[in-house]
Amino acid sequence: MTLLTYAVTVKVTPEKFNWDFGDDTGTTTSAKGAKPLPGGSPQIGHEYQKSGKVSVSMTATFSGEFSVDGGPWLPIDGFAHVASNDISIDVYRYHRYLVDEDCYANPGGPDCASAAR
Repeated sequence: MTLLTYAVTVKVTPEKFNWDFGDDTGTTTSAKGAKPLPGGSPQIGHEYQKSGKVSVSMTATFSGEFSVDGGPWLPIDGFAHVASNDISIDVYRYHRYLVDEDCYANPGGPDCASAAR
């Protein structure tokens, strides 16, 4: 941008991410998270202790620097906190089992009663 005929450049850097999982728990990370690759583990995860509707949110904290007319980068005092929109999710309690039975061919196999639901 131009301010009083001077070119001013601003650079922001994400510093931390505060997660609110909607169940009175949260965490702070330095990674924003990303969709994991198939078979991979997520960078940020949470295990809920009960089922129900929850509202999940994240607030990113940024630091900043500025430069005037290509001069040195100077720090901007303080931080900017940018909140995400809340995301409502339904938490379902489940157990994952590795079975060697085909529940359609053998509905009485290990854990097949719950898999057929």
